Amino acid sequence: MNKIGVITDIHGNLPALVAVLQLLDEQGCNEIIFCGDVVDMGPHGTACFELLCSRKDVTMIVGNHDRDFALDNLYVHPCSHVPKAHKEYVFANTDARFKQKVLQMPLFVTRQCGGQTLRFCHYAMLDGVADISSYPFLSLENFPTREIFDRQYKNVQCDAVFFGHKHEPCDIVGDKIYCCVGSVACHREQLAKAVVIEYDEHSWRYKRVSAPYDATEFTKQLLAMPCGKPIYDFYYLKITH
Repeated sequence: MNKIGVITDIHGNLPALVAVLQLLDEQGCNEIIFCGDVVDMGPHGTACFELLCSRKDVTMIVGNHDRDFALDNLYVHPCSHVPKAHKEYVFANTDARFKQKVLQMPLFVTRQCGGQTLRFCHYAMLDGVADISSYPFLSLENFPTREIFDRQYKNVQCDAVFFGHKHEPCDIVGDKIYCCVGSVACHREQLAKAVVIEYDEHSWRYKRVSAPYDATEFTKQLLAMPCGKPIYDFYYLKITH
Protein backbone atom coordinates (compact mmCIF):
# COMPACT_ATOMS: atom_id res chain seq x y z
CA MET A 1 0.00 0.00 0.00
CA ASN A 2 1.43 3.39 -1.06
CA LYS A 3 0.89 6.48 1.06
CA ILE A 4 0.84 10.24 0.40
CA GLY A 5 0.91 12.66 3.32
CA VAL A 6 -0.87 15.97 2.73
CA ILE A 7 -0.30 19.11 4.80
CA THR A 8 -1.04 22.78 4.30
CA ASP A 9 -0.92 26.27 5.82
CA ILE A 10 1.96 25.89 8.28
CA HIS A 11 2.36 29.70 8.41
CA GLY A 12 5.80 29.87 10.00
CA ASN A 13 5.19 27.40 12.83
CA LEU A 14 8.35 25.29 12.99
CA PRO A 15 7.51 23.10 16.04
CA ALA A 16 4.24 22.03 14.40
CA LEU A 17 5.99 21.34 11.09
CA VAL A 18 8.64 19.18 12.77
CA ALA A 19 5.93 17.23 14.60
CA VAL A 20 3.75 16.65 11.54
CA LEU A 21 6.67 15.56 9.34
CA GLN A 22 7.75 13.09 12.00
CA LEU A 23 4.18 11.80 12.15
CA LEU A 24 4.03 11.31 8.38
CA ASP A 25 7.38 9.52 8.46
CA GLU A 26 5.99 7.18 11.12
CA GLN A 27 2.93 6.62 8.93
CA GLY A 28 5.25 5.40 6.17
CA CYS A 29 4.39 8.04 3.56
CA ASN A 30 6.23 7.70 0.24
CA GLU A 31 5.57 11.34 -0.64
CA ILE A 32 4.45 14.44 1.22
CA ILE A 33 2.52 17.15 -0.63
CA PHE A 34 2.46 20.60 0.93
CA CYS A 35 -0.52 22.59 -0.33
CA GLY A 36 0.81 26.08 0.26
CA ASP A 37 1.43 28.94 2.73
CA VAL A 38 4.82 28.35 4.28
CA VAL A 39 5.06 31.94 5.50
CA ASP A 40 3.18 34.73 7.27
CA MET A 41 1.76 34.87 10.78
CA GLY A 42 4.39 32.77 12.56
CA PRO A 43 8.04 33.70 13.24
CA HIS A 44 9.75 30.72 11.58
CA GLY A 45 9.28 31.36 7.87
CA THR A 46 12.92 30.78 6.95
CA ALA A 47 13.27 27.65 9.07
CA CYS A 48 10.07 26.18 7.61
CA PHE A 49 11.28 26.82 4.07
CA GLU A 50 14.65 25.26 4.90
CA LEU A 51 13.10 22.13 6.39
CA LEU A 52 10.59 21.56 3.59
CA CYS A 53 13.17 22.23 0.86
CA SER A 54 15.69 19.89 2.50
CA ARG A 55 13.46 16.87 2.01
CA LYS A 56 13.47 15.04 -1.30
CA ASP A 57 10.06 13.49 -0.57
CA VAL A 58 8.22 16.82 -0.27
CA THR A 59 6.37 18.42 -3.19
CA MET A 60 5.57 22.08 -2.50
CA ILE A 61 2.61 23.96 -4.00
CA VAL A 62 2.37 27.75 -3.88
CA GLY A 63 -0.13 29.46 -1.57
CA ASN A 64 -1.42 33.03 -1.51
CA HIS A 65 0.90 34.11 1.32
CA ASP A 66 3.88 32.53 -0.44
CA ARG A 67 2.93 34.51 -3.53
CA ASP A 68 2.81 37.74 -1.51
CA PHE A 69 6.26 37.01 -0.08
CA ALA A 70 7.81 36.26 -3.48
CA LEU A 71 6.34 39.36 -5.10
CA ASP A 72 6.83 41.70 -2.11
CA ASN A 73 3.09 42.22 -2.07
CA LEU A 74 1.89 43.89 1.15
CA TYR A 75 -1.70 44.29 0.03
CA VAL A 76 -4.12 43.09 2.70
CA HIS A 77 -7.09 41.21 1.29
CA PRO A 78 -10.45 42.37 2.74
CA CYS A 79 -11.01 38.89 4.23
CA SER A 80 -7.55 38.73 5.81
CA HIS A 81 -6.77 39.42 9.46
CA VAL A 82 -3.02 39.76 8.85
CA PRO A 83 -2.19 43.51 8.95
CA LYS A 84 0.26 45.13 6.57
CA ALA A 85 2.74 45.86 9.38
CA HIS A 86 2.88 42.18 10.26
CA LYS A 87 3.35 41.05 6.66
CA GLU A 88 6.11 43.62 6.23
CA TYR A 89 7.90 42.37 9.35
CA VAL A 90 7.58 38.68 8.40
CA PHE A 91 8.72 39.18 4.82
CA ALA A 92 11.70 41.29 5.91
CA ASN A 93 12.76 38.53 8.30
CA THR A 94 12.34 35.63 5.86
CA ASP A 95 15.40 34.71 3.80
CA ALA A 96 14.95 36.35 0.38
CA ARG A 97 16.59 33.42 -1.42
CA PHE A 98 13.34 31.49 -1.00
CA LYS A 99 11.49 33.96 -3.22
CA GLN A 100 12.96 32.22 -6.26
CA LYS A 101 11.86 28.88 -4.83
CA VAL A 102 8.28 30.15 -4.57
CA LEU A 103 8.33 31.35 -8.17
CA GLN A 104 9.23 27.80 -9.23
CA MET A 105 6.51 26.11 -7.16
CA PRO A 106 3.48 24.83 -9.13
CA LEU A 107 -0.10 25.97 -8.59
CA PHE A 108 -1.23 22.35 -8.51
CA VAL A 109 -0.10 18.77 -9.04
CA THR A 110 -2.02 15.58 -9.80
CA ARG A 111 -1.42 11.98 -8.82
CA GLN A 112 -2.94 8.74 -10.09
CA CYS A 113 -4.16 6.69 -7.16
CA GLY A 114 -6.29 3.56 -7.36
CA GLY A 115 -7.23 4.28 -10.96
CA GLN A 116 -8.45 7.82 -10.24
CA THR A 117 -6.99 11.31 -10.60
CA LEU A 118 -6.33 13.25 -7.41
CA ARG A 119 -5.57 16.97 -7.60
CA PHE A 120 -3.62 18.91 -4.97
CA CYS A 121 -3.74 22.71 -4.85
CA HIS A 122 -3.95 25.61 -2.41
CA TYR A 123 -7.51 26.46 -3.42
CA ALA A 124 -9.83 26.71 -6.41
CA MET A 125 -8.44 28.97 -9.12
CA LEU A 126 -9.58 31.27 -11.85
CA ASP A 127 -9.86 29.57 -15.24
CA GLY A 128 -6.83 29.90 -17.48
CA VAL A 129 -4.35 30.95 -14.78
CA ALA A 130 -0.87 29.64 -15.53
CA ASP A 131 1.33 31.36 -12.94
CA ILE A 132 1.26 33.72 -9.95
CA SER A 133 1.92 36.96 -11.81
CA SER A 134 -1.74 37.80 -11.17
CA TYR A 135 -3.75 36.63 -8.18
CA PRO A 136 -4.91 33.11 -9.15
CA PHE A 137 -7.33 32.07 -6.42
CA LEU A 138 -11.09 32.34 -6.18
CA SER A 139 -12.63 33.98 -3.13
CA LEU A 140 -12.51 31.81 -0.04
CA GLU A 141 -15.83 30.31 1.00
CA ASN A 142 -16.07 30.21 4.79
CA PHE A 143 -19.18 28.03 4.78
CA PRO A 144 -18.72 25.71 1.81
CA THR A 145 -21.38 23.41 0.44
CA ARG A 146 -21.46 20.74 -2.21
CA GLU A 147 -22.96 23.23 -4.64
CA ILE A 148 -20.21 25.80 -4.00
CA PHE A 149 -17.36 23.35 -4.49
CA ASP A 150 -19.01 21.81 -7.56
CA ARG A 151 -19.13 25.30 -9.06
CA GLN A 152 -15.58 26.25 -8.04
CA TYR A 153 -14.02 23.04 -9.36
CA LYS A 154 -16.39 22.50 -12.30
CA ASN A 155 -13.67 22.78 -14.96
CA VAL A 156 -11.05 20.77 -13.08
CA GLN A 157 -10.54 17.31 -14.57
CA CYS A 158 -10.14 15.02 -11.58
CA ASP A 159 -11.99 12.70 -9.23
CA ALA A 160 -10.94 14.30 -5.93
CA VAL A 161 -9.39 17.57 -4.77
CA PHE A 162 -7.17 18.06 -1.72
CA PHE A 163 -6.56 21.69 -0.79
CA GLY A 164 -5.93 24.21 1.97
CA HIS A 165 -6.37 27.99 2.33
CA LYS A 166 -9.43 27.47 4.52
CA HIS A 167 -7.83 26.57 7.85
CA GLU A 168 -10.80 24.57 9.11
CA PRO A 169 -10.92 21.03 7.67
CA CYS A 170 -13.98 19.76 5.86
CA ASP A 171 -14.98 16.72 3.81
CA ILE A 172 -17.68 17.13 1.17
CA VAL A 173 -18.80 14.82 -1.62
CA GLY A 174 -20.34 16.32 -4.74
CA ASP A 175 -19.43 15.80 -8.36
CA LYS A 176 -15.96 15.16 -6.92
CA ILE A 177 -14.58 14.34 -3.50
CA TYR A 178 -13.52 17.59 -1.80
CA CYS A 179 -11.07 17.38 1.09
CA CYS A 180 -10.05 20.62 2.72
CA VAL A 181 -7.00 19.35 4.58
CA GLY A 182 -7.07 22.19 7.13
CA SER A 183 -4.11 24.05 8.57
CA VAL A 184 -1.42 22.03 10.31
CA ALA A 185 -1.63 24.24 13.37
CA CYS A 186 -3.82 27.37 12.95
CA HIS A 187 -6.36 26.22 15.53
CA ARG A 188 -6.86 25.99 19.29
CA GLU A 189 -5.45 22.50 19.79
CA GLN A 190 -1.74 21.89 20.26
CA LEU A 191 -1.94 19.23 17.58
CA ALA A 192 -0.18 19.16 14.22
CA LYS A 193 -2.72 17.85 11.71
CA ALA A 194 -2.44 16.14 8.33
CA VAL A 195 -4.17 13.81 5.90
CA VAL A 196 -2.77 10.46 4.78
CA ILE A 197 -3.90 8.94 1.46
CA GLU A 198 -3.48 5.19 1.12
CA TYR A 199 -3.72 3.62 -2.33
CA ASP A 200 -2.89 0.69 -4.55
CA GLU A 201 -3.68 -0.11 -8.19
CA HIS A 202 -7.37 -0.61 -7.55
CA SER A 203 -8.53 1.75 -4.78
CA TRP A 204 -7.68 4.64 -2.51
CA ARG A 205 -8.87 6.14 0.76
CA TYR A 206 -7.76 8.83 3.15
CA LYS A 207 -7.69 9.44 6.86
CA ARG A 208 -6.98 12.36 9.16
CA VAL A 209 -4.06 12.09 11.58
CA SER A 210 -2.51 14.35 14.22
CA ALA A 211 0.39 14.54 16.65
CA PRO A 212 0.86 16.67 19.78
CA TYR A 213 3.49 19.39 19.87
CA ASP A 214 4.59 22.07 22.33
CA ALA A 215 3.42 25.49 21.15
CA THR A 216 4.78 27.43 24.14
CA GLU A 217 7.81 29.01 22.49
CA PHE A 218 6.00 29.56 19.18
CA THR A 219 3.21 31.42 20.96
CA LYS A 220 5.67 33.54 22.92
CA GLN A 221 7.51 34.57 19.75
CA LEU A 222 4.29 35.25 17.82
CA LEU A 223 2.95 37.52 20.56
CA ALA A 224 6.20 39.51 20.46
CA MET A 225 5.79 40.25 16.74
CA PRO A 226 4.05 43.36 15.36
CA CYS A 227 0.26 42.80 15.59
CA GLY A 228 0.96 39.35 17.01
CA LYS A 229 -1.80 39.44 19.63
CA PRO A 230 -4.78 39.97 17.27
CA ILE A 231 -3.35 37.39 14.87
CA TYR A 232 -2.99 34.87 17.68
CA ASP A 233 -6.51 35.60 18.91
CA PHE A 234 -8.12 35.22 15.49
CA TYR A 235 -6.16 32.40 13.88
CA TYR A 236 -5.18 30.32 16.91
CA LEU A 237 -7.82 31.05 19.55
CA LYS A 238 -10.55 31.85 16.99
CA ILE A 239 -11.54 35.00 18.86
CA THR A 240 -13.12 37.77 16.75
CA HIS A 241 -12.89 41.40 17.85
